[in-house]
Amino acid sequence: MSDTIIAVSYNYQNTPVELRDKVALSDDEAKQFIRAAMEGQGEIKELAIISTCNRTEIYAVLREPGHFFDWVTDQYQHLKQVNLKTESADPTILYNAHAIEHLFGVAGGLKSMMLGENQILSQVKSSYELILSLPYSFPILNRLFQDAVRVGKSVRTNTHLCKGAVSISLAAADLTRKIYANFSKLKVLLVGAGETTELTAVHLRAIGVVDFIIANRGEERRKVLAEKFNAKAISLDEIPSALTQVDIAIVATKSKDYLITHDMVKKSLSERKQGSFLIIDISSPRNVDPLVGDLPQIYLYNINDLDKVVAENLEKRKKELPVANEIVREIAAEFREWFKTLEVVPTISRLSGYFEHIRDQELGKFKYKTTEQEFQKMDDLSRKIIRKLLHYPIKELREQNNNGNLTVSKIDTLWDLYRLKSFKKDKE
Repeated sequence: MSDTIIAVSYNYQNTPVELRDKVALSDDEAKQFIRAAMEGQGEIKELAIISTCNRTEIYAVLREPGHFFDWVTDQYQHLKQVNLKTESADPTILYNAHAIEHLFGVAGGLKSMMLGENQILSQVKSSYELILSLPYSFPILNRLFQDAVRVGKSVRTNTHLCKGAVSISLAAADLTRKIYANFSKLKVLLVGAGETTELTAVHLRAIGVVDFIIANRGEERRKVLAEKFNAKAISLDEIPSALTQVDIAIVATKSKDYLITHDMVKKSLSERKQGSFLIIDISSPRNVDPLVGDLPQIYLYNINDLDKVVAENLEKRKKELPVANEIVREIAAEFREWFKTLEVVPTISRLSGYFEHIRDQELGKFKYKTTEQEFQKMDDLSRKIIRKLLHYPIKELREQNNNGNLTVSKIDTLWDLYRLKSFKKDKE
């Protein structure tokens, strides 16, 4: 039986966040899983793992489909003390063509919670690099992950699926890029210490911003976030002073009051050395007085402005899906062609067995009609004839396979011509 490719996927669509946290695997834990698979001498020939905040996926090449999911649950119990049998765990399990296209879709950003996410491609690359770092031979997953990376690059090069901000925090960073040129010299005030603020800081740091001030009502949370970004932590009362020092202020809190007022900004303008001042209010309700936008040199944007940008960009990305899906299908078809050619060895074995079976059948008709010496000569002669008949077909199969010219259709034709599937069933 041919090898089977399988994918077990815990993702944001089928697994609650609490369970995603439990099944997430660090690089060291992923290595432990792979070692357990390789040293277990069981049905698993190859294993690779992708683990991000929104998905943990285990890809394997199996000798037999067997009880792979049972093995996965056993490993979680053994290595992480997570009992998946008592959890509401309902992962997606995919085989062969479906598993291949799923991985390619993941690498292309088609399967992400944020359609067209860019970060996932680097995470697929990291998973590939991890299996390369281990002392095991993974020829099938090696090619599979290479092609997945190729899909990811092609989608990003040949479509606009991964272009344009589709989150508020990313839209804020994109807005910064449109107004300023030298990001390393920018000083940014972040008001609030929640998830949106942190994600905004991540995106700003990704474009080169290094100087942050974190303002928040709660002292502990502002200190924790400030530590993550090597930033200065201040109280809300210190915002007026901070406004005189920064180039950008981004506000994301749940306060019902204006934390940045018209008078506050007006006063800061007379003390500022900087030129233009970008203020982004991504709070709801708004935390920046709308009249601030009337002041000179002020660029004020609120969540409605960014929401509109995000919605427009998301629609643009959705329009790119047909082209992106076609890229996935084309490269998946190439991989399946290559994967099928790995059956050249079982094909040669089955073809040889088929000829040998016919030789045995016909030779057997004369076993009791000739002398032992005559029968031996017939046996030797028939072996030589079969060997000569198979010499060039087998040689050609091997050469075409080595040259990359052996296609699925050629193998299928052989199996159909000699009815090798039926021959196998007869023999079994």
